[in-house]
Amino acid sequence: MSGPGLRENQKAANRAAIIKAATEVFSEMGFEACTVRDIVRASGLAAGTFYNYFESKEQVLESMIAEIGAEVRSVVHRARRKSGDGRSFIEDGYLGFFQVLSSDPGLLLMLARNQNVFRSMVFGTYQPLRSARDASGQRPGPSDVNAVQGILADLKKDLKWAFKKGYFREANPELLARAMIGSGFEILVSMGTDPSLSPERAAGFLTDLFLSGLAI
Repeated sequence: MSGPGLRENQKAANRAAIIKAATEVFSEMGFEACTVRDIVRASGLAAGTFYNYFESKEQVLESMIAEIGAEVRSVVHRARRKSGDGRSFIEDGYLGFFQVLSSDPGLLLMLARNQNVFRSMVFGTYQPLRSARDASGQRPGPSDVNAVQGILADLKKDLKWAFKKGYFREANPELLARAMIGSGFEILVSMGTDPSLSPERAAGFLTDLFLSGLAI
């Protein structure tokens, strides 16, 4: 392979190396404590190569979380809308959430180590830089960078849908969505330190917890 195809493959490989290195560095040192130099050193690439894709460690994190958030939203929303009752609505949604985020031990460790940053992203207090480049070298738009914040909005919409289906008694969708996501993150952090806590067990626990309060 030569020409444009080879260059695109190299660009994708470089970006993947930076993302992998950043995941390791954020897990070991913590996002706030590390520097771009630490990421560059772990990647084995030149500093100039890093800056061809990202301008800061914040932009690396935003790009990573945007990709994760988009996958979580797709999997979880689809699972909820396929549900046939209240239990499957909650359990299948949580199961998809935990399966996506626990599929990579390195990612799970990174999320646990930097949980405050991720919470601020989900609940809308984080201010994105909106300038990280995607795999093709293009800068994503605000909707891409803020993809993870849509997790909360999606759940509120899905809860309203479930109320209309008669799955649960009516409740404040804003407060309920925040409670469900907050609980999910706490259990996710526990999964990072407790190998016996499987996605199925975690989803079942939270389902029982919320069903007892939402029973019709």
